[in-house]
Amino acid sequence: MAAIGASKFLEAKSLVRPLPPAAIAGWLGDSGVCLDTAAAVVEELGRRAWYSFVVPRESMFCERPYNAFEWGFALLLFVMAALSTTMCVGTAYVFIRSRSRRCSHRSPRSVEVLHLLEPPAITAVIPCYLPNEQHIIEETVEWIMRVLESPGPLELHVVYNTPEDLPEVEARLQELQAMVWPKDRRFRATRVRESTSKAANLNFALRDVESPFLVIYDADHHPDSDSL
Repeated sequence: MAAIGASKFLEAKSLVRPLPPAAIAGWLGDSGVCLDTAAAVVEELGRRAWYSFVVPRESMFCERPYNAFEWGFALLLFVMAALSTTMCVGTAYVFIRSRSRRCSHRSPRSVEVLHLLEPPAITAVIPCYLPNEQHIIEETVEWIMRVLESPGPLELHVVYNTPEDLPEVEARLQELQAMVWPKDRRFRATRVRESTSKAANLNFALRDVESPFLVIYDADHHPDSDSL
């Protein structure tokens, strides 16, 4: 029995033959062009250099195509890069869209804050009875329009009543109204013909006020320059 077993083992061993080098090279992926220098192999590969590379083999350099593992790894890198790009683009889109919505749909509170940051416009009103104050009104106008400081646009409105015409004084008020004042300030002078009191003059002026802030002065009032 031992002799029979030994003979069968020798017969099986005799059937095993080593693979030739070419077969082993093909199984490992080494196949294709083999030349003396790597540069010559690369030149010979042409477009095949995109999916193969050069490896030294003994005294020559041979083409080695990518094997299945390397192709799988390259595919994994491509998928990861595609996912990263998609996430970056999606995040940028969501951020830009949210910012554009905030800019186009501002809340009332944000609009109020913006208005507070802007220099406020101020309207100054001087109601007066012109016969008694005709000699001082021009000086008061000059003081307010030139000396008084204002954080924003300033408009001065003189509203007066008089029982009789005062051509020289009223003409001078019209000249002051036509003047170009510093810092684009505006001056207006209006005669309220139906008025018989200072209160009526003031009520007339209040109907035209559009500024968020209003200040009332007397005809002889020279306010401090930094009082606004």
